Amino acid sequence: MSVYKHDIAADFGTALNSIVDNNLWPNEIVLVCDGSLNAELEHTIERYVKVLPLNVYRLTKNVGLGQALAYGLNQCQYDWIARFDADDICATDRFEKQIHWLMNDSSIDVLGGQIIEFNKSISEVSTVYKKVPLEHSAIYNYAQSRNPMNHMTVMFRKSAVLHVGGYQHSPLFEDYDLWVRMLLAGYTFANLEDVLVYARAGDSLYERRGGFSYAKKEASVQYRFYKLGFLSTYHLIKNLAVRLPIRLLPNSFRRTLYSNFLRQRK
Repeated sequence: MSVYKHDIAADFGTALNSIVDNNLWPNEIVLVCDGSLNAELEHTIERYVKVLPLNVYRLTKNVGLGQALAYGLNQCQYDWIARFDADDICATDRFEKQIHWLMNDSSIDVLGGQIIEFNKSISEVSTVYKKVPLEHSAIYNYAQSRNPMNHMTVMFRKSAVLHVGGYQHSPLFEDYDLWVRMLLAGYTFANLEDVLVYARAGDSLYERRGGFSYAKKEASVQYRFYKLGFLSTYHLIKNLAVRLPIRLLPNSFRRTLYSNFLRQRK
């Protein structure tokens, strides 16, 4: 996990509490403080470090999610690592389901699952699924158009991630960039059909996914995938033609598009 000063302490506490409530606990939790934190976040850490196997690491300045995760990855003692965000909620059986699956299929290197997005409460009627494909071949094909994994749900082999260079500096697309490099390297992916995480969305999510700066970064990462040989010229042109206009839409239109066409209602 990575936390930084603009995270909301109450949401952070709810995220950590969802680990407390899980059927199966991790052996360790590596928490990277990405720069200085506010007093409320520090108080939340003080409370949960007494309850959970929480190992806290502090960066002297804010370096962004990709570099914070790269640092945290190297602090993990075990080869199997579960990702989680500081404002989401784990399903109570998340780790149990993933470990059970991995114990029965040793070929998997990255295992994710489905998420339900919510605004303020997971009981809201506006709750929507973000579904991703289940089998490796479908994940590979899907990745040529969209991110095939829900980042906050994944478990992966540390050794496999390090083999392709780990998390790299690719702002807003750190995970997508990692998946593409792992797919090209021949690592095997899968997603469970189960909902593993309740992910906090709301207007801020759609705001972050819009604007000229986001469009520019998306164009850059798509071109990177093309240069790596993951995308054909056709896929590159199609992706840019479809995705970039969405980033330049007003936020209200972008939210409607995501909710009605890119997500499924519960």
